[in-house]
Amino acid sequence: MHIAALVLAAGRSRRFGPGNKLLADLEGAPVLAHTLAAVTAAGFEQTLVVTGQDHAAVKNILQRFRVQIVGCADAEEGMGTSIAAGVAVLAPIIDGVAIIPGDMPLLTPQTLQILLQTFAAHAGHSIVYAADRDGAQRNPVVWPCAYMPQLAALKGDRGAKSLIGAEAIAVRISDANELLDVDNPADLVKAGNIIHARHAQS
Repeated sequence: MHIAALVLAAGRSRRFGPGNKLLADLEGAPVLAHTLAAVTAAGFEQTLVVTGQDHAAVKNILQRFRVQIVGCADAEEGMGTSIAAGVAVLAPIIDGVAIIPGDMPLLTPQTLQILLQTFAAHAGHSIVYAADRDGAQRNPVVWPCAYMPQLAALKGDRGAKSLIGAEAIAVRISDANELLDVDNPADLVKAGNIIHARHAQS
């Protein structure tokens, strides 16, 4: 089964304050680099990264990874526009796409592989999403190709969450830290502390 990763790196970081959170230093590397390290190690058929603001600086990070850059001139309109831009350039052979926010630096390749294995186990016909210990929907989400027209039609701030129905498959992630989004400076500090703890245990 051919599954692509669509990494969203075009956000405006409004809650983070000055600067782009994806470029913020986290234990010696930008937040986005941590996310991409996990994504590129997970074995996706195709990896797309949608860029918007700070395109040049983000592109500089992307040069370290084997990814396809998708510039979205209208990224300021919102997440829906970014998703649509990425879906529009998926390879024809793709059976599904995992949409992954670029601000998830604690994700591991193992968790991404579990999501992909679950997607394949359901023959690529069901939406599969990461869930917290309570079963609440979180990111990433893997989408079947049947949803591509709807994803490609998204606009503005309307993301894809409204398309997830009761028939979707939840995969509870045992380490809730992996689901952390770096939305503000406090989240960045928390992520750094968790990485320190991981290194201490290894």
